[in-house]
Amino acid sequence: MAEYKGILVFGELTDGKLASITTELLGCGKKLADELKEGLSCLLASDAIGELAKEAIAFGADKVYVVEHPLLKEYQADSYMQVAEKLVREISPRAILMGQTSMGRDLAPRLAFRLGTSLITDCLNLSIDPATKLVVQTKPVYGGNAQAVFISELMPQMATVRSKAMSPLQRDDSRKGEVIFT
Repeated sequence: MAEYKGILVFGELTDGKLASITTELLGCGKKLADELKEGLSCLLASDAIGELAKEAIAFGADKVYVVEHPLLKEYQADSYMQVAEKLVREISPRAILMGQTSMGRDLAPRLAFRLGTSLITDCLNLSIDPATKLVVQTKPVYGGNAQAVFISELMPQMATVRSKAMSPLQRDDSRKGEVIFT
């Protein structure tokens, strides 16, 4: 069995820039990774990434995995699924964070099924349980009238996070990180 380590953020691009949900996820992911004393990775997939990998590092990523291919210009579930599944199986992250966006709502359940793990959607808060080192996921229930707390013991843990629920880190262009082209 693989040792699960670190947090992976599935980054989204909008109009050739990092989507705001990506910077929010990087901020949240960095907080979780620091609590675990592990690394924060980000996957960026598109037809052209350019300098966006460095931007992801400036917003908190320690490693950025870049996948460039013409088929990734527009979101297509099958193409993105292959990229995501391959990377997750290679690096074995402890947790995978995606945005509660149209892409995240489509891709996350497919990926969770392929990986044989669970998925908590529409999270408002994520934290680490210090005793178990598992991600504690909080989401609204009963039409938003209450909040439920979930902890999955299946690895990797997966969550989609609602837009504007998390805050991005302050951009720091002096941060150093690793860009890996796959």
